[in-house]
Amino acid sequence: MADAVLVAGGRERALRRLVGDLAGWWGRRPAVRTADVTVAHSSALRTTVFLVVGGELFTEGLMDVSMLPPAWQPYHFVWMALVVDACVAFTALTKRNPHRVTPSGELIVRAGLFDEITLPLTAVASVGREWVTAPGRGIRPVPGRDGSVVCTVAGTADLVVELAEPAELRRADGSSLTVRRLHLSADRPADAHRALAAAVRDA
Repeated sequence: MADAVLVAGGRERALRRLVGDLAGWWGRRPAVRTADVTVAHSSALRTTVFLVVGGELFTEGLMDVSMLPPAWQPYHFVWMALVVDACVAFTALTKRNPHRVTPSGELIVRAGLFDEITLPLTAVASVGREWVTAPGRGIRPVPGRDGSVVCTVAGTADLVVELAEPAELRRADGSSLTVRRLHLSADRPADAHRALAAAVRDA
């Protein structure tokens, strides 16, 4: 049986990772080692977040100048700053943590904002293109498809990683899933497919 391990940090680890990614984002430090093969993801979701937050700030600004009493405006400014901070944090977490293949032969699939699945490339039988969706976010099974697990921040998946053998996937809450296929998203599915398939062939 292949060994697929979910690495899910607790609250302390999540906070440390968030602070590190924010610092790296503002400092423009490289997110990953140059030797890693990386697959960017969640760009469509980031665009949606930007549009929603932009519309929210525009509406909040109009409300601030036309409706709120002056005594409330400082608190409203704090609220708007928190919204912007949350948007920047989401961007840093998703943009600075791509799926990647390491020189040591591991495939690290980013699943959700903080979780990731690590498995050896030798446990992967093939990489293909397949569009699937499942309700929720993070790691979740595909309804009606035994052994298929979606690993996305939210929304749909574009690629499927077929395992050579079923694997037990241990989740942060202590539960486990039997996994045969990992579905993940990519900003450029065709390029990601070629890169991952080549890495699997060379393993």
